[in-house]
Amino acid sequence: MNIKLKDIDKLLKKGLVQIFSANVINKVAQFGTLALLSRILTKSDYGAFSYAQNIMSFVLLLEGAGVTTGILQYCSISKDYKTKRKYLKFGLEFGIIFNIILSIAMLLYGVFGKIAIEDSRNYIILLSMIPLFSVVYNSIQSYLRSTLRNTEYSVLTTFNTVIYLILSVSLSYVSGVNGLIIGMYLAYLLTVILGIWYIRKDLFSNRTRKEHTDIERVKFLKYSLITVMTNAMSQILYLLDTQLIGIFVRDEAVLASYKIATTIPFNIVFIPLSIMTFVYPYFAQNRQNKKWIKEKTKQITYGLIVINAVITIGSIGLSKIIIPLLFGKQYLDAVPCFNILMIGYFISGSFRIPFGNILASMGLVRANLINAVFSGIANIVLDIVLILRYGSIGAAYATLLVFIISSIIHFIFIRKAIK
Repeated sequence: MNIKLKDIDKLLKKGLVQIFSANVINKVAQFGTLALLSRILTKSDYGAFSYAQNIMSFVLLLEGAGVTTGILQYCSISKDYKTKRKYLKFGLEFGIIFNIILSIAMLLYGVFGKIAIEDSRNYIILLSMIPLFSVVYNSIQSYLRSTLRNTEYSVLTTFNTVIYLILSVSLSYVSGVNGLIIGMYLAYLLTVILGIWYIRKDLFSNRTRKEHTDIERVKFLKYSLITVMTNAMSQILYLLDTQLIGIFVRDEAVLASYKIATTIPFNIVFIPLSIMTFVYPYFAQNRQNKKWIKEKTKQITYGLIVINAVITIGSIGLSKIIIPLLFGKQYLDAVPCFNILMIGYFISGSFRIPFGNILASMGLVRANLINAVFSGIANIVLDIVLILRYGSIGAAYATLLVFIISSIIHFIFIRKAIK
């Protein structure tokens, strides 16, 4: 791997250090939030909230019909800022309308739906309006990324995480899960206000008001829909196991322990995601240059293998210290699932995540969709079979196997794409 010092210096100047350092701060804050919440809330309350939050995460799989990814892609490849602003406005308008429908659907499910863990019902109802804030926040993030405003992107992301830590922990201490949910709303509201202030000139420019006719709206929506379906199938790998444990096991304590086991493996994906967040616009701009794509793909993959191997081996070796230290001794039963999921992190962080992002940046969203559908079906089958047979540890094994399958399929597609 031929990486020169001047190349590293260029990356740092372009904003890699801001994105990575912001994501480190964010994940430390998130770990701190979860560690504190696991001690403030009872195991039963934490399990019930986790189930409700998981339902919300399923709803958000369809967030804005994928306009956040459409904004990222089309604003990245558009050469002039007038066109970028038009895509931003169109995406925001469409996304908000779509998420109003999602929020209503989630509210109705909370009121009338059959819910495996009944204590989660009120929390589902209370969380139902979060999608309205989420689509605005994520659209602003995508626009900042696509326009290479990495410092503002990093500040906004960090602000959201830190304010969420402060508000959710303090309010949950006072009012339990209800206080936690109020803290979520306040954190989103304050972050959206800051984000709108950052892009106020782009968002409220008179020059682009009601002028969507000369942008490729159909292609934008087609890309967004295919991408959201692909991402939905991919994210199901992280969500379905928790959902099925709730359905089949019906034990808040078991669900809480599994949720703790997933916390570190699922959250440290910020490491490969930080790198891909930074390089995505450059891959999109060079999507026709296969030689460039091939060279950079190799560099990223080799680097991630080394980084993730060190993290995985260290985490597994210290797992019996890490879990009780961060979350309390009552969660020691999460260690076996944690170790399996850390191996899954190595596979996903080294291959699945970078390959999937590179394919998307090249516009090969159908390849990702095919992979996501196949992996999603495998995930459903493996989760049902292994959870019924082995309980929560079966869910961990299912996740690991699906990450391996998905990475192999991604490798086949990306090898074909850069030949």
